[in-house]
Amino acid sequence: MPRRFDTRQLTGDDWQLKRQLRLAALLDSPDAFASSHLREAARSEAEWRDWPRHGSYFAAFDGPDPVGIACGWITPGAPDVAHLISMWVCPAARGRGAAGRLVAAVTGWARGQGTCRVELEVAGGNTAALRTYARAGFTITGRDPFTAGGAVLELPFA
Repeated sequence: MPRRFDTRQLTGDDWQLKRQLRLAALLDSPDAFASSHLREAARSEAEWRDWPRHGSYFAAFDGPDPVGIACGWITPGAPDVAHLISMWVCPAARGRGAAGRLVAAVTGWARGQGTCRVELEVAGGNTAALRTYARAGFTITGRDPFTAGGAVLELPFA
């Protein structure tokens, strides 16, 4: 039976954990994100504490060990749509349920913010991510992604 990972919403005081997980994600999967390790490593403590403005980060834990991260973000001026961004699970925890728990944490947060749906973008070739999001009820929209070869998915709330 797969382990049930715990998730926790991160605060500004968790800035070092946010930084650790985000930088690990950018090193492990540099083509999956719209940023770079070099860019993010240069952020100050204040930037990590405040980031993301208009959103919230969540971490997944296997016991005391952090194994993944995801963010929910709402574009200012478009409060009906939340975006699931910066999703990553460390290789040792993949395929064991951590991603699903992170998706549930972000979509639960988005519902609590009063949004109508959650949108996300998957980089081209990331079939494991597409399967994870499909299991959570996301469908491909057909809208053009920001990155070539990617896909935009959404999960509307009833």
